[in-house]
Order: sequence, then structure tokens, then C-alpha cells
Amino acid sequence: MGTEENTSRTNANIDLCGIRNLLRLLSKHGFIEQELKKITARIS
Repeated sequence: MGTEENTSRTNANIDLCGIRNLLRLLSKHGFIEQELKKITARIS
């Protein structure tokens, strides 16, 4: 594996963690599951 490929995978993992944290935060602030699914679909 090249350094560039490792960096790409690391960035993808960081992005997924950030999205997960965002969704958790939104759910704690009253967003319903349907809205969270729409946000997830939009992001992916």
C-alpha cells in the first residue's frame, strides 16, 4: 500500500466518525429517526 492510499482510508474513517457523531448529536437535540435517515442518505 502506498502512502496516498493509506491517507485516503484514514480520511474516510475520520469522515465516517464525524458523520456518526453528527447524527448522534442531532438525535440528542430532537431530530427524529426519519430526519436522520434523510440526512444520512444525502451525505452518502
